[in-house]
Amino acid sequence: MKIKSALFTLAAITILSCNQKKNGYEIDCNDQKKQAQNQFNYQNYTWTVFSGQGYDYLGEQEFIQRLSQNQIKTKILHITCIPSPNERYENCGEIEMNGLIEKKFGKNFIDSLRYIAKQDFAKNHPEEIFSYEHCDEVSRYPNSTADHQFEKIETDYFSRYPSPAKYIGKNNDFDSYTSCSFIITKNGGIKDLSVKSHFQNKKNNIFEKQFNKQLKDFVLQTQWISGKINGLNVDSYFNVTIYYD
Repeated sequence: MKIKSALFTLAAITILSCNQKKNGYEIDCNDQKKQAQNQFNYQNYTWTVFSGQGYDYLGEQEFIQRLSQNQIKTKILHITCIPSPNERYENCGEIEMNGLIEKKFGKNFIDSLRYIAKQDFAKNHPEEIFSYEHCDEVSRYPNSTADHQFEKIETDYFSRYPSPAKYIGKNNDFDSYTSCSFIITKNGGIKDLSVKSHFQNKKNNIFEKQFNKQLKDFVLQTQWISGKINGLNVDSYFNVTIYYD
């Protein structure tokens, strides 16, 4: 009975300790929310920009300027990619204030400012060459969709340039390919084009110059579609790789 009683007492202390810690976080969180509500009531608006893993985007400074034009201050909060055990009790004041601002100015207010800010960034950096990932999800190849553009490229390429009869097909899992990288300008032009080939079977090296020229001609003769940042044409990187059986 004494052992059982001691275990029960220990369990009770453990549960009480956990509850006290949790309540402490909750109390602090509620206090932060009240402070945010008080500041909001006095029209002291501060939008928190969460920066870090999963939150980075183009046009952050432009976004801050757009907020300032609407009498909203900003605070940048860097977060880690490792969640805390008490994550739901963290940044309560900032999250509360952000929610109040969204409620006051409208559901799409922040999204619209971010959209415009991204356009501002593109306009403010006319010489910037954007990565494929930073651009809108639209096809760069004519008569195709973003999801199927690379399949369409390969189909059109081989319809124009079928593999030579003497080309030796692969006999293992290693790929042979011709690859090129280039920049699609905002006006639809091509610059900085480079091409290279790699063959699993070295006997196919005799086709290197031919295949390089074919892909180069294919790229130069295609009416590529410029990359876009929220609908604005920009210079952007693009890659095309043709794999051989």
